[in-house]
Amino acid sequence: MSDKSAVLKRYFGYDSFRGGQEPIIDSILAGRDVLAVMPTGAGKSLCYQIPAILSPGITLVISPLISLMKDQVGALNQRGIPAAYLNSSLTPRQYALALERASAGAYRIIYVAPERLMTEGFLRFSKYAGISLIAVDEAHCVSQWGHDFRRSYTDISAYVSTLPSRPVVAAFTATATEKVKADIRALLGLRDPYEISTGFDRPNLYFSVVRAQNRIDYIKDYLERNSGKSGIIYAMTRSNVEEIWEKLSKAGFRVTMYHAGLDDKQRAEHQDEFIRDKKPVMVATNAFGMGIDKPDVEFIIHYNFPLSMESYYQEAGRAGRDGSEAECILLYSAGDIRTARKIIDKSPADDELDAEGRETAKKARIDKLEKMIAYCETTTCLRAYILKYFGERPAMAQCGKCSSCNGEFEVRDVTKAVRAIYMAIYSTGERFGAAFIADFLSGDDSDGRMESRGFNEQPGFAVLADMPKKDIREIIGRLIDSGMLTRSGGDYPVLELTPVFDGIYNEKRRITMKFRRDKKIPARKAKKSEPVGYVTPDVDEDSQLYKTLRGWRREMAERRGIPAYCIFTDSTLRLLTAMKPRDRRQLAEVKGVGDAIIDKYGEDILRIIGESYENEN
Repeated sequence: MSDKSAVLKRYFGYDSFRGGQEPIIDSILAGRDVLAVMPTGAGKSLCYQIPAILSPGITLVISPLISLMKDQVGALNQRGIPAAYLNSSLTPRQYALALERASAGAYRIIYVAPERLMTEGFLRFSKYAGISLIAVDEAHCVSQWGHDFRRSYTDISAYVSTLPSRPVVAAFTATATEKVKADIRALLGLRDPYEISTGFDRPNLYFSVVRAQNRIDYIKDYLERNSGKSGIIYAMTRSNVEEIWEKLSKAGFRVTMYHAGLDDKQRAEHQDEFIRDKKPVMVATNAFGMGIDKPDVEFIIHYNFPLSMESYYQEAGRAGRDGSEAECILLYSAGDIRTARKIIDKSPADDELDAEGRETAKKARIDKLEKMIAYCETTTCLRAYILKYFGERPAMAQCGKCSSCNGEFEVRDVTKAVRAIYMAIYSTGERFGAAFIADFLSGDDSDGRMESRGFNEQPGFAVLADMPKKDIREIIGRLIDSGMLTRSGGDYPVLELTPVFDGIYNEKRRITMKFRRDKKIPARKAKKSEPVGYVTPDVDEDSQLYKTLRGWRREMAERRGIPAYCIFTDSTLRLLTAMKPRDRRQLAEVKGVGDAIIDKYGEDILRIIGESYENEN
């Protein structure tokens, strides 16, 4: 058994690595930089935690997510791996004490916020710390082409250059296009990195796009049918979050909320309520990085659609991290598009850029928004759309696990609408985008721009007032996909006619399209299945043993002030219930139970299981 395999078993309780983990670990141990794109739940953290245990010196993990630091440090300490974090949640005295202990060699792994890197005290500590590995989590944050650009990430390369000897630098992200990967290589100064993408597919996630007339009612109905499940509801703005939280709370649901407008104490309290399942449902803003390291999230609902596929997939990926089946539901309304554009126009991230940089960043965000809209409006397989977006070829045209593949469709004659779209684009001089054309044809002048510019007097205005605006946009999207329309120009993509469309219009052809027939998605009993490489048997979660072990785990976690999954995850809990180990040797065979867990909790676990045997007999 190799050293890395021994560490995997001893500290983390697993007999084998997941796909991609082993070559990443081998590269780091060989002294080579790494760029790894691995979806949420694929086990990125083990890729730097295992080298940290095997290497001399300190491993520095740079992360922007305070809550994730706390959770991972708590889990590492439970497993007997000394770790600490340095961020704004610490008081000055706590921070100074943590640095002092780190200087004395008390920790193998230190998590640090990027804003701390270039401070005087941290630079002084780093000079003598003996840092052997720097792991950059959420590495896409270094790129303006990424979905969550953070200025502090551009300090990482400068920080590395201040160290007396250059450590290995390993960059990790869940989502990255080719442009973003190029920026990561350049801006982090990676040297001949080993690069790997383990694939973006999350087969345990069920994807749905739902056009709900009343989104609050939809969510209430969903929560009633899925009582007790842990989930996250994402919304676009703080006001949305507070409105959803207030309405759900008044309806009697156990929900909490999280956004950047809350003070540090409130955010910490609300985070704790969610992590410990005191309030199993979290309502949060899309833009605020929660860094949830909670493996048993069973659903994600997007109240509004995010501004990019990268944001959406990362947020949706917080469901089912333990391999269990989970739902990712996106509630879509064409009205959200205008709100999204306003957010893009007022992005505070642009304030630090020059005029050219602002133009580039804004154009990139608008392009990403258009791709997100196309996802919401497509009738093709949602999983295939996601994989294609990230440059991966789907294994099959239909996954059978999304609302498009399992939806009901009808064929409609859209000849009138297509001809109206052609004339609207032509008569307005091919100067506007899809949102304007849809407003023009539906007669929507809620912001007054049609009347103020005289468009409400033009032929064709409101000619499709009897058709839902979402259908008009969907038809425009199909025309773009088919090559009958093109997008081009400036900040806001402009629709332009093509010779192909000219020919079809002049020939007066009849045109039909397939549309999804919206319906409510019934609640499904979640099936439990581990990520690739692991198998969890079906377990009756109503069994007395399962309930007793779960209650004991919750009690132990509360005593130690840590989340329950820091002791072991729900997947391990199900294995313990199914396998019923009778001694330490059998207990060590349960995936997710390492030596440190056995030393701390083995006696209690075996006692509970032993009592269950006695009760059965």
